[in-house]
Amino acid sequence: MSMILSLKQAPAATLDLLVQRPELAVVFWMNPDFKPAKPSGFVVWLTRLLGGYTPPMELPEAPKELARNGERLDLDKAWHALQWLLTQPKSMSEGDEWQVPPPEGFLLGAGEPIVGSDHGYGDERAASPAEVAAFDDLLKRTPWSELESRFDADALASAQVYPDNWGDSGEVDYVQQYYNKLKDFIAATRSEDLGVVIQLS
Repeated sequence: MSMILSLKQAPAATLDLLVQRPELAVVFWMNPDFKPAKPSGFVVWLTRLLGGYTPPMELPEAPKELARNGERLDLDKAWHALQWLLTQPKSMSEGDEWQVPPPEGFLLGAGEPIVGSDHGYGDERAASPAEVAAFDDLLKRTPWSELESRFDADALASAQVYPDNWGDSGEVDYVQQYYNKLKDFIAATRSEDLGVVIQLS
């Protein structure tokens, strides 16, 4: 099963609301115009008859303070390599990059946990506009050439950096592509004085 790290923009009021009401996290990631489909009466009757009926999930109503129209960035499978490259040499042993604080460890360590929002890989986190700004400063002073100089497929494999199959051709370009997307996304988020919700799913 793939692990994808996603970031979605949110104003400070929404971040605070999600921390207070983690049940709203599932609604936050949905498009504001999303309406769950209602099965027809015949489908409900047939599935009940066959013993497989599951009532549709009841979604909590989104209060007006819950802004859901922020931009979203998915880092595909590049997220762990980016975290590892950004936290070197602060990460001194295998697995340490999970513990490095922001701004270097922003992707896995920034923000306040939204306790109760776990989608299988830990609670989502609400990173404030101030944390986004500090991360933006770091990214602006860290050209890709610096990260590329740290890129070592053997070291990535030894550190068990996900997805743990380093050594294929094109992987440097793949990670660079997502680094550029990350820089642009964080800069745009900062320009609007927004924070982000970080989800590993």
